[in-house]
Amino acid sequence: MQGVVLCLLVLFSGTVARKSSLQGQDRLLVRLRQLIDVVEQLKNYVDDLDPEFLPAPEDVKRHCERSAFSCFQKVQLKSANAGDHEQIISVLTKQLTRTLPPTSAGRRQRQRQMCPSCDSYEKKPPKEFLERLKSLIQKMVHQHLS
Repeated sequence: MQGVVLCLLVLFSGTVARKSSLQGQDRLLVRLRQLIDVVEQLKNYVDDLDPEFLPAPEDVKRHCERSAFSCFQKVQLKSANAGDHEQIISVLTKQLTRTLPPTSAGRRQRQRQMCPSCDSYEKKPPKEFLERLKSLIQKMVHQHLS
């Protein structure tokens, strides 16, 4: 009887440990997919954005994705006029600045390599900035799933 209880206890604890580690992974995936939706929504208002050129990372090296993403987050997308869409643009850009859930890969990234500074990236108009941001997020989703 004690052997059965012990066996069930071990199985249960293994299931709980596995589930909790998967929840962290799922949180990152959910957040990345939300960010893709936010970028898509911002693309609808690209004509209402300030036409200022913004640093937009492209061809980001492996293990520098989070660093490049933080460069996108530091940029302040602004509405060009005080129209009806200013509030929507403000809410969407605030959603872009929320931090990503931590991962063990993210911790390893900091230790492995020096990534380019945000100032080193070429500046692009808002439309291309958003396209590159979406591309980077999609790359992060793909790497997360592989």
